[in-house]
Amino acid sequence: MNGAADPAPGLDAAIAQLWPQGDSLSAPQVHMLADGARDPAIAPMIRFGKLDYDCLFAEPLTPRLRAAAPYLVHLAAASAQSRDMLRRCGEGHWGILVSAPSHITTRQLRLHFKKLLWVQDEQGRKLNFRFYDPRVLSIYLPTCTREERDIFFGPAEALYCLEGEQLRRYTRRA
Repeated sequence: MNGAADPAPGLDAAIAQLWPQGDSLSAPQVHMLADGARDPAIAPMIRFGKLDYDCLFAEPLTPRLRAAAPYLVHLAAASAQSRDMLRRCGEGHWGILVSAPSHITTRQLRLHFKKLLWVQDEQGRKLNFRFYDPRVLSIYLPTCTREERDIFFGPAEALYCLEGEQLRRYTRRA
């Protein structure tokens, strides 16, 4: 399924779809690319929470930039913090979800997605590409060629946008 909304009857259905094998270490791992600029509660929840995370922006950061930065957070199906982040993600466009093979680390994903943060426009200006905003991703991915999707996905198997309680899945093959 590529970009089609699944009729998920709630957060439990989304969790079952994201983690069909539960919190198995050998199963694909789920991460959230959270957009700190969407809500002032995002950065503190991540930075002072119990989940493994990495900021996509390089240090040193000012407090204002740290609060608005994108974060890659490793989620776990059984974690109360993960459930809360998923709920808020669906309600407030907090970010996108990334499924990656179990051997891919949070750091490896960060290094890949960090390369996508900046693009050049036709005039050569460097612009921040907020692909981790689900509204941007859902417009951008359908325009990509096969080669662009391969580059964009990198080590990721699937990307998801949580829209309310519906999970929209994107794969590298459109």
